Amino acid sequence: MVEDPLIGRLIDSRYEIVDRVARGGMATVYRAHDRRLDRRVALKLMHPHLADSPDFVSRFRREARAAARLSNPGVVAVYDQGSLDGVAYLVMEYVEGPNLRDLIAQGPLSVKEALGLVSQLLRPLGAAHRAGLVHRDIKPENVLLPSDGSEAKVADFGLARAVTEVAQTTTGNVLGTVAYLAPELITSGTSSSRADVFSAGIVLYELLTGVQPFSADSPIQIAFRNVHEDVPLPSALVPDMPADVDELVATMTRRNPEERPEDADAALALLRDVHDELTVSELAVRRGGGTTSMRDLEAMKTGLEAEAPAVRAASAPSPQEWEDSQDSPHVGMRTVSLPIGSIGPQSGRSARRAQRSALAADARQTDRLATRPSSSRLTRRALLGGGVLALALAGGGGAAAWYFVAGPGRKVTVPAIVGKSQEDAQAEVEALGLVWASPSRAYSDTVSAGAVISCEPAPGQQVPQGQAVAAVVSRGVETMAVPNVVGKTEAEARKAIQGAGLTVGSVTKEYSADVASGKVISTNPAAKKVVNHSTPVDIVVSQGKQPTTVPDVTGMSQDEATTALENAGLKRGTVKKDYSDTVPKDAVISSSPKAGESAYYGDAVSITISRGPENVEVPDVTGMSEEEAVSALEDAGLKARVEYSLGGLFDKVRSTEPAAGTRVKTGSTVTVTVR
Repeated sequence: MVEDPLIGRLIDSRYEIVDRVARGGMATVYRAHDRRLDRRVALKLMHPHLADSPDFVSRFRREARAAARLSNPGVVAVYDQGSLDGVAYLVMEYVEGPNLRDLIAQGPLSVKEALGLVSQLLRPLGAAHRAGLVHRDIKPENVLLPSDGSEAKVADFGLARAVTEVAQTTTGNVLGTVAYLAPELITSGTSSSRADVFSAGIVLYELLTGVQPFSADSPIQIAFRNVHEDVPLPSALVPDMPADVDELVATMTRRNPEERPEDADAALALLRDVHDELTVSELAVRRGGGTTSMRDLEAMKTGLEAEAPAVRAASAPSPQEWEDSQDSPHVGMRTVSLPIGSIGPQSGRSARRAQRSALAADARQTDRLATRPSSSRLTRRALLGGGVLALALAGGGGAAAWYFVAGPGRKVTVPAIVGKSQEDAQAEVEALGLVWASPSRAYSDTVSAGAVISCEPAPGQQVPQGQAVAAVVSRGVETMAVPNVVGKTEAEARKAIQGAGLTVGSVTKEYSADVASGKVISTNPAAKKVVNHSTPVDIVVSQGKQPTTVPDVTGMSQDEATTALENAGLKRGTVKKDYSDTVPKDAVISSSPKAGESAYYGDAVSITISRGPENVEVPDVTGMSEEEAVSALEDAGLKARVEYSLGGLFDKVRSTEPAAGTRVKTGSTVTVTVR
């Protein structure tokens, strides 16, 4: 096997390529070492054929900058971009752990786990949609599961958009992973946040069933089915699947984009409503039985509600059993380039055949759902539609025309009630002869409390009089109280913050003289502060005491030594005095710890101050007056004893004992003879 020539290469004098991680339809991913910041990063190098398009390079740079501005804990961070031999590359956060595809390979998940993981996907996707970014390539491979148990991260924001736009403008093709392409991308090349919602709905279906919704011999056949067939309900493979989950998948994967939630935030609100309505036993439903997943639930914090994981049943089927005899189970995972419009609306007899087939499929789904005990809006809508159809067929000619044009069977347009107060919305709905169903409530970052977030049927849709309109009314912005994690380990702090429904922001390390290494010093926002649910909680973790080096204060005065120690983060400790024949009096002889030794900020350093030499030389005071001689001896650290000759009449020193020049101990007595 030929080794990749890029292994070991240094890019931009900064990124050293360590090894190759993966190769996809658009790029090759390498693990690299950022020498400048001493950290591990992922370097994604575009395939060389993309470098031939100047338009791609400019779009790539623009989208990379936009993605880098998208700061969200659920998004793989973009650090840098550049060019290697004319080929564009991105430098991104390196996430240790598997992706969602690896998890799906272990078999289907329970309803609770699937909803939890998709909610982790929709949260950062919603942040992107609010910032005006569309991903365009949502699939399990782009959802990473950090090995530290933190929430999932979405990768490749901006990259798919840049590649897709260039493919459309230069070749008239749409590029993407075929199983997750929204119908409108295939038929017209247009996409919006609703296309990302469609892809997320396919991911939800796959998590619940273990397989993609459509199988075929070739990618073009799967694309054809995406355009002309409704995504099957999960209950077709999982008989115990709750009807509300069926409806959630159906709503997110409507072929008409206008019938889907408008963005990931709206889809998340619907998902939370479904989760809140399900019982514990319904949340535990899993295809083929079993009671737990391949991944610990504690490591899949959903923000919905915390439950202890159960133990996986020993009889749980193997991943192979979920293949369901697909002709080519991997076709749907391929990145393909399809001519835009090559698959489009049908006409003539083929259209009528497709319509009859779709109606028959819808009828079968309606019959099955109508027999299941559920309060699902999908069931109510199916029953109501069936009643109207029966009534219309019972009449004939003009009677039928009257029924649909002027009678109770006529259709009205659902009013634009999104953003209006619940009271005003209800009045508008009822004024048109529609029924105001008991609304559900959800938190919203963009719609004020008491106003309508969305409704089903959607505004602008034609529905019969008497149709129930179920609205989602805003609770306002969801707020959470920041838990007190000071003194906990980083892992304990992460668990507590995520358990409170918040996300962990940046984690910085600081030295602390008071908090042990590895424990949390503080958070921002502070503990007990009530904040918006999307507010990241930054953590400051202690590195323990800050190390320092004891400075050399030898020869300094006591005050100078004190200042030097404080500048090094140390305190002056005890002060001793001792004689020194080499260090001047009042200067520092030594310190403890010694100069150059390691210490920590706040430690005390003791110093020893010189008293001067222990032995001094007797000064020559001959010929001095008594007063002058005594003063000179005392200045030398000696004591004077005066004796008089001739009564000291002349006040002159005749001699000393010991004689001048003799070395004696400091403090010794010298006899002075004065005459």
